[in-house]
Amino acid sequence: MAFPQIALTQRRQRRGLKPPGFSVIQFLEGVVDEMNSPTDKQAALIKLTMEGKAMSYPDRYDQENLLNLHKAKMHLEMAIALLT
Repeated sequence: MAFPQIALTQRRQRRGLKPPGFSVIQFLEGVVDEMNSPTDKQAALIKLTMEGKAMSYPDRYDQENLLNLHKAKMHLEMAIALLT
């Protein structure tokens, strides 16, 4: 048997890489819910930040943190979509 067939047989046997269980996906969805959604003003600042406009220090740290939180939430949502 060639290795591609072996790899697929292993997947069917749930050996090696496998999807997370339902409870893990529910946990990730809870994390996304906990993060909430940006306010209108926060969404506008995220958009400006993505366009490369930076505030002066020390506000820039909070600005970048807001963008990073937004990105993290978006990536979690994409991961959940890929897993379901």
